[in-house]
This record gives sequence, structure tokens and C-alpha cells, in this order.
Amino acid sequence: MRDFDEPSRASGPGVVADGPAGATTVLVIDPAGEAIHDEIPATWRPLTEHVRIVWLRVPAAPGWKSTVDALLARHQDDTRTVLDVVTSGPVAADVIDVVAAHPDLVRSVLLVDPEVPVEATFAQVIHHTNDTPAPLPLGHPDVVGGVLAALERHRTS
Repeated sequence: MRDFDEPSRASGPGVVADGPAGATTVLVIDPAGEAIHDEIPATWRPLTEHVRIVWLRVPAAPGWKSTVDALLARHQDDTRTVLDVVTSGPVAADVIDVVAAHPDLVRSVLLVDPEVPVEATFAQVIHHTNDTPAPLPLGHPDVVGGVLAALERHRTS
């Protein structure tokens, strides 16, 4: 497993965002702290033409739970906001707990290599690593593909 406490991961911005305001938003809660150069990972950039990506880097945002809770609370009464959350591994259970307090706002929690069994109805595993050290980085193309497939399922249902 990767070391999520590397000092280099704690430097840089706590939150990075790109994409049109008012569009469907994907909140990525990244325990590995990718996006250290003040922009979302290159694999996600094509999505920003139609989707707003908000990338929260856990190592650079020690109070990330309260940040996520405040963000969700701020949009609680906005019926236009469509929000999906993506996270992985060691923070999956915490993210599910935070999101559970905002059931009418978050459409889904998309998980990559969660370290806990997933029982919440709004959560689904979009990637489970079998042959490489888990969790797969959230910037990996397979993760982006899983997110796109989940968003398409939501769009057509």
C-alpha cells in the first residue's frame, strides 16, 4: 500500500476545482493527495468540458471531514445541484458517514478499493483491484472510466 503520509503530499492546495459552475459536480476526496500542482490530474481534465470536478486532497486538508460537511450543507437547499462523490481505500467509511447526513443532495458515492464492506444504498464500488497494491490512484484512467460509466447510468436512469 502507498504511504499516504508522505510530506510532499501534504504540500500544495487542499482543494482544486475545474469545470463549469452549475454543472453536475463530482467531488473527489483523495486520500493519496494527487493534484499537488494546483490542477486536477490530466486524466480527469477532459471531463471538465461538461462536469465540474472538485478535488479535495486529504493530506493537504487535515480538517477534510468538516470541509466536506460544510460544502454539502451549503448546497443542501439548492435543488439544482447534482453531486456525486468519489473516494478510495482508507477514507471510504468516513466519506460514507459524512455523506449519509446529506441524503437528498448526494446522488451517489463511487468507491475505489474501499477497505470496508459497502452497505449504503447510495454507494457503489466502481473499481476493485485484484492484482496490484490497493488502492488504485484516483487519477488512474480505470477510475475515470468507472466514474464516466456511473455518471452515464445516472443520466439514463
